[in-house]
Amino acid sequence: MVVKEGGASAPAEFGRREEAVAEACRRAESDQPSKVIVDKGDGAILEEHVFGSDLSQELDSTVR
Repeated sequence: MVVKEGGASAPAEFGRREEAVAEACRRAESDQPSKVIVDKGDGAILEEHVFGSDLSQELDSTVR
């Protein structure tokens, strides 16, 4: 299942995890900065994919 956090649309269902991850990465690539988190369904994270950079994190590292 692919769900956009904070999104108003219904979750997208897929038959295979690989299909869901590919679709989530495609969506994240077009809406940067973003992150795809793949979990086992029990909250345990299996994979993370980051797209683009988060300027707030870059600014935090230069302010120190």
